[in-house]
Amino acid sequence: MAALRTAVMEARRVHAISQQEGVVSSATPFAFHSFNWRPKTANRLDTPLLSPETPIEELPLRKSVHEAFKALNIYCIEDLSAISEGELLAEVSIGRKTTNRLREILAGLGMEFSPNPDHRQRALDQSKAIQALSYEARAVALRDLKDSSPTASLGLRPATLIRALDLGHESVGALRRLRLVTICEAFGKRETREIYEALMLTDRPFAASAKPVELWRHGLADTDELVAPTAAHTPIEELRPWLGTSVDALQARGIYTLDALRRFAVDKAVTSRRRLGKVTAERVATFLVTHVSPEPYPRPAHFRAVSMRH
Repeated sequence: MAALRTAVMEARRVHAISQQEGVVSSATPFAFHSFNWRPKTANRLDTPLLSPETPIEELPLRKSVHEAFKALNIYCIEDLSAISEGELLAEVSIGRKTTNRLREILAGLGMEFSPNPDHRQRALDQSKAIQALSYEARAVALRDLKDSSPTASLGLRPATLIRALDLGHESVGALRRLRLVTICEAFGKRETREIYEALMLTDRPFAASAKPVELWRHGLADTDELVAPTAAHTPIEELRPWLGTSVDALQARGIYTLDALRRFAVDKAVTSRRRLGKVTAERVATFLVTHVSPEPYPRPAHFRAVSMRH
């Protein structure tokens, strides 16, 4: 429309000059007969001057699109054939209309976009490469992984990785934000331990740290791998990895904290089999001596005999 408006104004100017100079009669009305318009050559994407070596900057596209091309290392039209349409659309500044125009250009030169990659297969290949590393090299690779890093960068087994992707956990941050109990509910015991160990190597395992008893309960740590809590206010329930079902017997007698258990032991009540039973008495004495403080915590005679034999 701008070109048509300009042409009409120019025709009026020429008509007025012709009347002033007497070329035409002043009574001759103005008439606009025809208008021929052709787009500028620089704006035609189907120009025959394009070739595979044509710099990408010569295409009349937005500045943001050209900046995206530079980020993708695309410098000439031929470079477009080495990237998939999906990868282009992943860029914020490149939309469907732009990719359609680029597809037409490539087709005119007998080329096309690269096929869209199989993202799942790519993730499996990346995970397999991480798994092939030695433990030391893998620890270095996983250290300081960002939340935006893909889940495949953890080097999980194929079954575990596919399960995580199916559940929508496509980044390391997505797994970190999960609570331990949530992971245990969504994955099997082996998968949970694998994810836990991989995240531990990143130095940022979970958003909320898990208590030792939780790790033990879900099979993520053995008793000898845990650090026994020694604070006086520690709930007796958190001592279950060391005391086992004896915790139930202690709670039944009103012992709910480590401090209460310590006082109970000092009063020598722990040595009474009639009050606690042989197994519980041995477990309590062993735990207190090993993790809390050495003697005096009197042990039952049977326990002393067993210790001497070992």
